[in-house]
Amino acid sequence: KRRLLLKTNSELATVIEKFPSLLSLSIDTNLEPTLDFYSKALGNEKRAIAMLKHDPIMFSYSLEKRLKPRLKQAKELEWDINEGTFGKITRYTELRWNITMGNNL
Repeated sequence: KRRLLLKTNSELATVIEKFPSLLSLSIDTNLEPTLDFYSKALGNEKRAIAMLKHDPIMFSYSLEKRLKPRLKQAKELEWDINEGTFGKITRYTELRWNITMGNNL
């Protein structure tokens, strides 16, 4: 069953304007698994959809190489998992992430 992220042509146009490469991503291997990941992490699919509509580039990050390992680290440090946390998880460079996590470089 496919979920409807965007309900109007206007919403679609806005998201494509923000992140044109979205059109090249696979629904089955990227969009659906990524939405599932964010929905589960936030505990609410509507919040995940709203976050992704606001910042669709969040679809472009690797689940296995970036999102899952960083979420695991954030949970280990007992961070609140919310939209702001995902801003850090997705946007921080490796160096900044490691410094934030207190990892020895």
